[in-house]
Amino acid sequence: MPKQTEIAAHLRAHDYTWLVKRWRALAKREGWRMRKFAQADGFPVYVIESPARSGPSLYLSAGIHGDEPAATEGLITWCEKRTRALRKINVLIFPCLNPWGLQHNDRHDGRGRDLNRGYHRQDIAVIAAQKKILRGRNFDAAIMLHEDFDAHGVYLYEIKGDKPFWGEKLLAAASHHLPIEPRKKIEGHAARAGLIRRSVSRDTMPEHPEAFCLRFGQTGRSLTFETPSEFSLTARVRAQGAVLDEVLRLARG
Repeated sequence: MPKQTEIAAHLRAHDYTWLVKRWRALAKREGWRMRKFAQADGFPVYVIESPARSGPSLYLSAGIHGDEPAATEGLITWCEKRTRALRKINVLIFPCLNPWGLQHNDRHDGRGRDLNRGYHRQDIAVIAAQKKILRGRNFDAAIMLHEDFDAHGVYLYEIKGDKPFWGEKLLAAASHHLPIEPRKKIEGHAARAGLIRRSVSRDTMPEHPEAFCLRFGQTGRSLTFETPSEFSLTARVRAQGAVLDEVLRLARG
């Protein structure tokens, strides 16, 4: 029989209040700072930060698309399980950037906007507030967790930057839980064994995603991981966690 925690995750994958409750408990237990940094569509939006340490720094985010619940569930589940390892690094976490979307199982926010195409704009309050937090910060890696309804396996966007590249190792870790995406072209981009690796500039796309924002200003490693939405939530959450485990291992050297 499925564990009670797995059943609860399935039943409450779009329950933002429950997600916040779990993050509050974790932050309190670990001495992390959790604060509201924006209000969006009637929901508080939070950022979580560990105490400053001498170890590597990671940026972690999920839930910018509300219909991708394995991302938000995967992030909180992984952090709950990896507290000892996380005490040795610096983390800045955006646990759910689109609470309205998560609650309503919608890719967009309450105004019908795709927030992950709005990082070039200054008129979206939650993005403007997030960019204010990021100003002047640098990370060893930034990991954005996502899902894709059209996918038949896991895949990864890796913006070219610092070497050695991590993409192949991250996908290998995820492949223990889900197959690798077989398509050779994903959303118009060439893919090889689930990996899309490309150089970008500010004029690559007229509408900037979160990954561009981080790559242009905060890190030499900007990675977007995608799980296939039609697979079981349990397997997707485990794949998300496996990728984060490998990121942690690589960041710590």
